[in-house]
Amino acid sequence: MKKLLIFTLLFGWVAIQSVTAKTEKKDLLGKWKYEVASAPYGYETGTLVFTEKEGELAGEVQFNDGTKVQMTKLTFEEGVLKSGLYIEYDYIGIEAKVDGTKMTGTVDTPDGKIELKAEKTK
Repeated sequence: MKKLLIFTLLFGWVAIQSVTAKTEKKDLLGKWKYEVASAPYGYETGTLVFTEKEGELAGEVQFNDGTKVQMTKLTFEEGVLKSGLYIEYDYIGIEAKVDGTKMTGTVDTPDGKIELKAEKTK
């Protein structure tokens, strides 16, 4: 009986941890202020906006000058965002890990990979 109680408590704890640690699509939705410090002028800061349209995840990048660019090939699985967008005829790949209200990763440019940081806004 004692072993059964311990097993039940342990199983319950593991189940709760897996549920609370799982990052879901709803955690990504909203606006994220981003910074890519070594990006060319005009692209180094802005906002990532994630929405859900007809059950599918959609995203766009809003640059500080008001320009908006749609993200393509957008996936979000196990807390990892993968996407890309076209800027001045170049495809820029994005891969980032979401941890609560923080996002860290890289953007893959023709000149190499650059660090990406973002924080979810209220």
